[in-house]
Amino acid sequence: MPVKKLKISEELRSISRLLLDEGALKQLTSAELVEDALALAVARGVVMYPTPQKKREASVVPLTLLPSPVADDCFHLAKMLTPDFHILMDRVCCDLSWLQDALAKTGAIDEISCKLLEICCSVYNSTTGKDPKDDIRLHLMRNDFMLDTQKGPAEGAMVQIELNMMSASFATHGQDLTEVHRYLLTKYLPRDANLRMEAVSEALSAALPTSSATEGMAEAMSLADKAYKARWQPTGLLQVVLFVALEEEKNELDHRKLELAAFRHGLVALRRSLQQLKGAELRPLAPRPNHTATVREPLALVVDGYEATVVYFRSGYWPQHFVDAWPLRQQMERAEAVKCPSAPAQLAGMKKVQQLLCERNELLKFLPEDQATAVSSTFGKQFDPSSSSKETREAVEAARAHPGDWVLKPQVEGSGELFFDEDIPRILDSRTQEQLAEFILMERVRPPCTPSAILHQGEVVLRSAVAELGIFGTFVAEGGEVRCNKAVGHLLRSKGQQTNQGGVFVGNATVDVPFLTPNDIFWHRVKS
Repeated sequence: MPVKKLKISEELRSISRLLLDEGALKQLTSAELVEDALALAVARGVVMYPTPQKKREASVVPLTLLPSPVADDCFHLAKMLTPDFHILMDRVCCDLSWLQDALAKTGAIDEISCKLLEICCSVYNSTTGKDPKDDIRLHLMRNDFMLDTQKGPAEGAMVQIELNMMSASFATHGQDLTEVHRYLLTKYLPRDANLRMEAVSEALSAALPTSSATEGMAEAMSLADKAYKARWQPTGLLQVVLFVALEEEKNELDHRKLELAAFRHGLVALRRSLQQLKGAELRPLAPRPNHTATVREPLALVVDGYEATVVYFRSGYWPQHFVDAWPLRQQMERAEAVKCPSAPAQLAGMKKVQQLLCERNELLKFLPEDQATAVSSTFGKQFDPSSSSKETREAVEAARAHPGDWVLKPQVEGSGELFFDEDIPRILDSRTQEQLAEFILMERVRPPCTPSAILHQGEVVLRSAVAELGIFGTFVAEGGEVRCNKAVGHLLRSKGQQTNQGGVFVGNATVDVPFLTPNDIFWHRVKS
């Protein structure tokens, strides 16, 4: 399938050159534009709490004032590959024996992996009759990529960084910031760059693609909710979508906008932390007359008098989230409520799984040759440093000798702590071979740098930035029937060129917007 091509006009080429020119960008970011950007971001709800206790003092999320150029072919390729990635991850989720073998060493040293593997063994077995292949499955994913200057200006210049199976954040903020940037460029380019407003609007319709991630995720929730209601007879309780989130959550408004989008599908959300769910209980469920249940004792998840049809986890990826809550997590997995992610799906998102899927023989267990070739075109080189294979030993020695060419990634999702440079040989030399199963060793990506305008302590700062592109996707299946499988939106996050660690809420990165740029202009103007 050919990659979609950008509709290129002279105005689009002119805007692309402007956004890649630091001097022109500085001239465009006037005090008036900054004022508009902040006010419009608040108007669209691109805000967070300074602390969870100060909900009346919400402030703008760290963001860029104008979009960042991204090579258009790479963006469209990432979107095109989305359904293949979803099929891959769903098949991994449904193969528990493969997951258990793949994560055996990781589970011995990583608490999250260990506990989730235990839950899978307890819940999915011949005694209960539960099998993930028979479940209603809802995946709300974000697949993250970076461009790599080492691969050159080609479609193969994109490298997958990770695929997030849970708590894929900033879907709503990225969507709303796109429209803020669209307005700013439409308003200021005709005045400051002498471009016609009609031509600017037409160029932006091609170069600033609308993200519909919020609506797409809400639609997928609705499909999962309908599948649950079609499978199980009503208990007589009010039915809700359960959002599981931290009590101390600064990014609550990103969740709330999704909650409102789900309401447009007739869904009402109940918001609880894991600690607030300790009174949850399981009650018997009966299948609809037209459904033959494989589960021996189907159970409904009941929370404060409500029946949860869908459970959407925005927390539960750090061990600290589970203070005395692991029995509850097992109880939730035992229930027929649709989990996003389920325990198998959360395990499928572990970095060890991503590393194993980089091995051709493992990938071909889940995808046919053509799909495997397509998705693997974006894979970087990854190794399990605890392995004794010849290829791994050579990679570990290369990382010791030239640590600047590598990155060491821990298994824990959302930790924000990657290891670079001289930290790599220090860690490799201070752990036993078994303890190194905590990490994945990945060849370092060298992303292109583009100028970026941000606010720092109230002042406009121009910096050389690198960006990470995320593609949001939704997948809903019931047994062997796929109900939904598509890309629904995107997100760009950027950080200063010299900043190793990511993370918007730890202050290292900003929410950004991709400006799709013709390949010849992008690769000619960017810096490595």
